[in-house]
Order: sequence, then structure tokens, then C-alpha cells
Amino acid sequence: MKNFMLKSILENYPTKIDFDKIVEYEKFDERLSVIDCIVINTIGVEDGYIEFIPDNNPPLVDEVYCWIWAFRPDLASEILSETNNEDLKVALTYYLSNSIEKFWDYIS
Repeated sequence: MKNFMLKSILENYPTKIDFDKIVEYEKFDERLSVIDCIVINTIGVEDGYIEFIPDNNPPLVDEVYCWIWAFRPDLASEILSETNNEDLKVALTYYLSNSIEKFWDYIS
């Protein structure tokens, strides 16, 4: 079933993730910078973990997608196929093509 993992996480997403549980942790700062341009300040970085702190209650779907992308970038293709947010689509497309630096040209 397409997007099964994404749907599963969407139904019951965690609000805290330890650094060692973040997929592609070495690129986390890069993703966080982009996410902060799309949904400002929804991810807090603490000592040893990140935390989901959305502005909205319940969180907007874009906030949740960005949160999931922060710790599960391996689901970028699935998120791309589901999101309607144009900025997130552009970011994910560039991320998947290993050219996330182009996002900064797009956003400015």
C-alpha cells in the first residue's frame, strides 16, 4: 500500500525524537533551516532531542508534514505526493535531487 508508513506516522506521530532516532541526522540542520521558512518555529531543539511545538492546535497538516520530514527524510517522496503546500513541494523536490541549496534562490 502506497504511503503506508507516512499514514501510520500521521495517525500517531511522536512529539519528541531523540537525536539518535533522526534519519540522516547529518542533514538535520539543513532540513530545519528550510522547515523554519515554511512553518516558522514548529520544531524546538533541546539537549539530545527535538520537539514538535506547532503554533496551531490541532497542528496544521503542513506543520505535521514538516515535522515528519525533519526526523524521517526517507519519507520525503511520500510527503511530496501528499502535500498541497507549494513551498514544501519545492523543498522536497530539491532535497530529493540533492540540491536543497536551490531552495534559497526559490524562497528569496
